[in-house]
Amino acid sequence: MRLHVGCGSVYLREWVNVDLPLPSVFLAKERPDLVERFATMESDYYGRHKDKTPEKWRKGAITQETCCDVYGSFAFFPVRPCSAEEILSRQAFEHLDRSQAREAINQCYAALKPGGFLRIDVPDPDETLRQFAKSKDEFYIRHLFGPRRDVYGFHTHYTRDMLKKIVEEQPFRLVQEEANIHADYPAFCLRFKRC
Repeated sequence: MRLHVGCGSVYLREWVNVDLPLPSVFLAKERPDLVERFATMESDYYGRHKDKTPEKWRKGAITQETCCDVYGSFAFFPVRPCSAEEILSRQAFEHLDRSQAREAINQCYAALKPGGFLRIDVPDPDETLRQFAKSKDEFYIRHLFGPRRDVYGFHTHYTRDMLKKIVEEQPFRLVQEEANIHADYPAFCLRFKRC
């Protein structure tokens, strides 16, 4: 089993998509129309989001209906211990403060099988600041601090070293940094292996 945590508007086929039970988040079995709208494969992660550009993001945060397979969060994975082969989180982990992040890593460790992989993709705060300094584009301020539309709309800044340190407090080891799949903004994805 592979868990896609904080799936938002990216519904990954062949994964168990997990998101918060919010008024605009529906279970996939109840809303097949949303599955059809947002479904993609990991190899084309943002394939259904080619219309999302910095110009559209500048207009502010939007609330849209999305879907997941099961409700849950980093505080509660709806799976048995040691049952997941992989956990992927793209552009969601930065919405956790440091203490929540530590608890999330504990939950990831408990959910993963020994040898399983944890992949965390977050905004790159250092490169975001460099891009803002160079361009003065307000888009980078939003990217750095988050959309700030609700209690989940803040960003905690994680550098590569900070994220590595927090994750490796549990028996994980960094395997590699993956290529940035985000065409329009600075981010990084670190892959860890559960020891």
